[in-house]
Amino acid sequence: MRWGWLLLLAGCAGLRVVPLPPEAERHRPKTKDGWEIALVRYRPQGPVTGRPVLLCHGISANDRNMDLDERHSMARWFAAQGREAWTMSLRATGDSDRPDPSKGRALPIFFDDYWEHDLPTAIAHVRAVTGAESIDYAGHSMGGMIAYAYLSQGGTGLHAVATLGAPTRLDWGTGLEAILARLGPKVVSSPDVLLPSQLGAGLAAPFMTVVRDGPFQRIFYNPESTDPSTWQRLVVYGTADTAGGTARQLLALIATGRFTSKDGARDFRADMARIRTPVLVVAGKLDRVALTPAVMDGYGALGGPKRWLLITRANGALGEYGHMDLVIGERAPDEVFRPVLDFFNLHDPP
Repeated sequence: MRWGWLLLLAGCAGLRVVPLPPEAERHRPKTKDGWEIALVRYRPQGPVTGRPVLLCHGISANDRNMDLDERHSMARWFAAQGREAWTMSLRATGDSDRPDPSKGRALPIFFDDYWEHDLPTAIAHVRAVTGAESIDYAGHSMGGMIAYAYLSQGGTGLHAVATLGAPTRLDWGTGLEAILARLGPKVVSSPDVLLPSQLGAGLAAPFMTVVRDGPFQRIFYNPESTDPSTWQRLVVYGTADTAGGTARQLLALIATGRFTSKDGARDFRADMARIRTPVLVVAGKLDRVALTPAVMDGYGALGGPKRWLLITRANGALGEYGHMDLVIGERAPDEVFRPVLDFFNLHDPP
């Protein structure tokens, strides 16, 4: 992680970057195509109750989305329940390698790089370190989409999976999609760039608690479920630069409605029918990034054991959930993390 930038941005926002605790172990396995990816390990507290769990963030994010601070950490929550927990930062995010052509790490970075290289490397490393035959996995947003692609192409090593706000369609015709479809190709003019999302988010952070419940905030989270100060901290040190190649590949989902590899040769949605790994699909009723029908589309495509969970008052939640509330919401440990653990336990009794 580029701490100089983060400290500057935190200063602008009047915030303190919360460091990882001493018990967080740092690992850096290398992918087959030469990128070191950053993993953080939390050993289980007390008796071990099940398989290790690997957690993965979404686009324009890093591992701190799953491990923001002591109160807002899916990783530390799982460790407290007796599950060894690992977070990962995809290439060019967090503490993972940045592009360096002199070392063979050149742009562009595409969505395909994550499921073909980063995820299998993380799975293999966790299995090797822990001795586990297979592990459980939870992915937020694009992190869930990566699991879909990986498993649909025969990926192994995952025993049970939970996807949180992970769409398999982006063409439902909402206002946000229309803006992205119109402006996206202009902003991402080339795949060979890293868009400065981290800098932009940090510069905007000081104003994010001035307007606590505006239309911009509502795109990403619901102030009813996440305190604006929590969102502000996530923006400062949980944001990462966006790979232009990945952004262009996902923008194609809006234009075509197809969830495919970059070259279009692999149809992930069609191939998801071959998945036999148990999958819990979680959606937030007020998610304006991954709309409920867009997440439900993935659930319908799955061919193996599966369960659908919509986080909403009608199903017992104390508030409605937007996109980021699923991982940093004030009640997420009880209303999201607990059902995920219950699903893992159902398929791996303690």
